[in-house]
Amino acid sequence: MEKKQTIGLCMIVRDEEKNIARCIESVRGLVDEIVVVDTGSKDNTVAVARQYGARVYRYRWDGSFANARNYAMQKARSDWLLLLDADEELDRSAWEPLRRFIETTDKDGAHLRVRNYTGTYSPDRYNLHNAMRLVRNNGKYAFSGAIHEQLTRDGSMNLGGRFAVLDLVVHHYGYLEEAVREKNKRSRNKPLLEKMLEEKPDDPFTLFNMGNEYLSSGKHLEALEYYRRAREQVRDLSVAFVPHLYFRMASALDALGRTQEALKVLEEALSIYTTGTDFEFLRGSIYLRQHRYTMAIESFEKCLAMGRPPAALEFLDGCGTFRPAYLLGEIFARLEDWGRALKYFSKTLELSPTMTAALAQAGRALNKLYEDKERVRRELFRFFANPAYPPNILAAAEILIHEELYGEALAALDTLPQGHKLTAREAILRARALTYLGERDRAEAEMARALEADRNAAAPECARLLLALALRDEDEEGQNKALELARSIQNPAVSNAYELLADIARGREPEPRAFENGGEGELEALMAVYDDLLRMRCFELFEKLLRALNFIDRPEILLRLGHLFDQRGFADLAVSYVLRSIRELDIIDEPGAHILGRHVTGTLQGAAV
Repeated sequence: MEKKQTIGLCMIVRDEEKNIARCIESVRGLVDEIVVVDTGSKDNTVAVARQYGARVYRYRWDGSFANARNYAMQKARSDWLLLLDADEELDRSAWEPLRRFIETTDKDGAHLRVRNYTGTYSPDRYNLHNAMRLVRNNGKYAFSGAIHEQLTRDGSMNLGGRFAVLDLVVHHYGYLEEAVREKNKRSRNKPLLEKMLEEKPDDPFTLFNMGNEYLSSGKHLEALEYYRRAREQVRDLSVAFVPHLYFRMASALDALGRTQEALKVLEEALSIYTTGTDFEFLRGSIYLRQHRYTMAIESFEKCLAMGRPPAALEFLDGCGTFRPAYLLGEIFARLEDWGRALKYFSKTLELSPTMTAALAQAGRALNKLYEDKERVRRELFRFFANPAYPPNILAAAEILIHEELYGEALAALDTLPQGHKLTAREAILRARALTYLGERDRAEAEMARALEADRNAAAPECARLLLALALRDEDEEGQNKALELARSIQNPAVSNAYELLADIARGREPEPRAFENGGEGELEALMAVYDDLLRMRCFELFEKLLRALNFIDRPEILLRLGHLFDQRGFADLAVSYVLRSIRELDIIDEPGAHILGRHVTGTLQGAAV
């Protein structure tokens, strides 16, 4: 009987008390030993590691991640080493296939799929790369490189096909904004890379990593220069980082507005990596931003035909599945081809059932396709595997309200199972629908239920709806009640905006004020109330209260009004305000361009008829 293969978790850490437990918990029960090499923690990292039974070794930091990593590997006794950082965790679904792999493979290790979460955490906001995270502990491998260290055999990064690529996920949280800020990673990484470039100024991998540092900081021009130098030095296009280099070069060029150069880079990449769906997706995205819809459609349909790329060529999840399907739906929606738009939004939901944006867009397409609004409601519920599940009912109601189908939204909410616990969200949705239908008493009763269920969650929307109703009815007592509730949420911008509206409604001259950021927050709050008034068809009051915008010093005001009129179906007014924004302020954005584009198309079609 063959001996069961053992796995050891190998980590190098420093000041990771916030993360290390999560990492160890993700493999506890899978690994047979835990080796932690600490490079100088001043917090409770070591104590936490020992609580989990880890063998902890102290290592004096010498500026080289490779040296520390190699020291950790030397201390491990297991047949296989799982290499994770403290700000990572192994997805639980990887346990069984990873165990099966080590018991059956003749390979020396494997690359796993690392999801790098960026910005503010969202489960859908990440990029992908393959990283060597599993290696046979046979003494033949070592890391090299002070930072972004790479596994080598006999000093070479070419491992000769000895490593597999497994579709097993490692979650990496180290590039979230908070983590980057706490660790000061940019300040740490750049000096290390600069030192490496002093020693080897033409090393393409180091140049690539320096470009990544600048790209992550939003310095696209500097990033591009390092990527260009890296590409000039690349001799072997099969090296793992090179496809990433092409993708990021194109991304940097695109961000700089140098789209033709970006397209040339993508064309070259696709000629080398013919199964690189992500390159084709980026090309289609550029065409889409250029409003070259025919070419964008061709690219996205090609993405769907190509499907998911090989793991080594996948940088962004879904480029062969739900992402191109969704953007095809967006294109046909812009072209007002609602049948094909619905087709692709439906396909998106088949491929990614939890994609709420696609569900909302499907609701929009259904509303455009069918005069019978009850049918819209029924068809919308077909997208849910369980139409009786309360969260699904709430999601459907929210979409119906967005589409101004208020009676249908209330009908959907009435299907909630008897005896379910009332949530603030349900009560708010009912209050919104009733407000827009003009049923103030019932709307206020639902707001009271929402505030009772969860005051903190419900207060912002209740304050706005109460104000809109009180403004409509010229009810000063109701306005004061709304203002009091608004002040309780401790958002000065909202309070300022609502006080402006109340003063104007009462015929008072508001005092001039200097708002933060030119009144950015105030503008958001005003636009939300204006939207409520348009939904309630309070046109004269809406026009009167537009005066509040005179107190806001933001260049995008006219555009925002154009967007609002477009959303509420007032096409001529939308076009008028977008044109004013161009003439008076020389400002246009992508939604504004779409509004003008639809207007021009409609005008040409009318002329043709």
